Amino acid sequence: MIGLETVRQWARENRDPSIFEVLRHTHWWSIFIVALGPVLAAITFRLAEDHIAESVLGGDAKVMLAIFVLTATYWVTGAIPPFATGILAIGLSVFLVGLPAHGNGQPDILGHTTVDSWKDFVGVAAAPIIILMFGGFVLSAAAHKHGLDRVMAVTFLKPFGSRRPIVLLGMMLITANFSMWMSNTATAAFMITLIAPLLDKSDPNSPARRSFTLAIPLAANIGGIGTPIGTPPNAIAFGALHAMGIEITFFQWMLFAIPVVLIMLVIAWLLLLWWYPFKKDHFQIEWSEHVESPGWRQWIVYLTFFVTIGLWMTSTWTGIPIAPVAIIPVMVFTATRLVDRNDINNLDWDILLLMAGGLALGAGMSATGLAEWMVESVPLDSLGQSGMVVVLCGATMLMSTFMSNTAVANLLMPIALGLAAVGAADAVVGGNASSLTPLAAGVSVALGASLAMALPVSTPPNAIAFSTGRIQVSDMVRLGIMIGVIGVLLTTVLCRIAF
Repeated sequence: MIGLETVRQWARENRDPSIFEVLRHTHWWSIFIVALGPVLAAITFRLAEDHIAESVLGGDAKVMLAIFVLTATYWVTGAIPPFATGILAIGLSVFLVGLPAHGNGQPDILGHTTVDSWKDFVGVAAAPIIILMFGGFVLSAAAHKHGLDRVMAVTFLKPFGSRRPIVLLGMMLITANFSMWMSNTATAAFMITLIAPLLDKSDPNSPARRSFTLAIPLAANIGGIGTPIGTPPNAIAFGALHAMGIEITFFQWMLFAIPVVLIMLVIAWLLLLWWYPFKKDHFQIEWSEHVESPGWRQWIVYLTFFVTIGLWMTSTWTGIPIAPVAIIPVMVFTATRLVDRNDINNLDWDILLLMAGGLALGAGMSATGLAEWMVESVPLDSLGQSGMVVVLCGATMLMSTFMSNTAVANLLMPIALGLAAVGAADAVVGGNASSLTPLAAGVSVALGASLAMALPVSTPPNAIAFSTGRIQVSDMVRLGIMIGVIGVLLTTVLCRIAF
């Protein structure tokens, strides 16, 4: 696998490596995977052409299916740098789907709104989530440069002492709590900044560096489950259920979601302790170390930091979307020269490209009807409620691993609630008490979206953690799959008991 530090160095030097440089830093099996990807994509396209009628899956959707297989192969294996796979997803979507597009945004014979033009794919580079991540990166850069992260580390972590397992649990609880009320992307950026002083003082080869870095996206993703505003899929489920006349209050959502959050956090914490055992039990850090008196630069950073965090946390009250708020620290820090050109050049632009690739892939899958076809291909008629919850939650989690969980929730929520409505009608006629209920359907999709965390492109917190260079894709895959499977089973039990 290509060395992560090598990839990050290439990105920061703002140059594209030649194929010879790539091969020189690549193991033989990665070369094989690079060659195998197009073969798998071509086979997938040919099978779709031969066995799936045009009236079922259009030509653009079949092309997107091949692109999906290719990018999934590279993202999972890491055969080429993840940001390069993101660029590949955008480029292939532009040239194979965007440029030949002839639908002009009109519904096709299947009722899908076809891709209008190549602009649908490159436009994702300015998507709100990209703006939010960019602002988070600038905020983190300023906080680290001017010592805010050090102050926050001392303030928040001191109550948890110095024992690494306890500090790890405390970090996860803090992260999850913030993610219930504010953007999990902003939370992850903030917490990654906060733990940097601890990890900088650790042995570079210590498992603590991986466990603490992985703990942040895990806790941010899990914590978002806790409230209806914790993550967009929750809000989508909340609104869709209310539209059906099913009244569920903010507190009622928290009543069943908070136990799920706590159980999943404990499980994630135990997995991290098991897979990444600490070589030392305590951090070598003095909590009482002297903190220098802040000057005017530090006060500007502090004020901007807390104003930004405050607006993120109160976006539902102020009506200001979280993405525009992210522009505030960019304006303030660049205008006051607290963040200079070198700081901007050193931001993780490769991660923004990585996320843009995932957004482009998701946009193409949704616009061409591929995502809907993938869901509808799963037979659900013969399953009871528990089986349908497993399928809906699992399908949502799988799709959200590769595309926007908000887009997946928007796509699957009407289908899931439609299945629940049909099941409710059948239950009235046939007395089938095991039919899927609307609450179980909505919760399955919402929680399934939050459980997708197996790849850097799965969620912005994953991408932010990956940008630190302390973890590998394989770390996320192993933990993400385990947490996802456990989460699906826990969701099934919850729906069985509560709904």
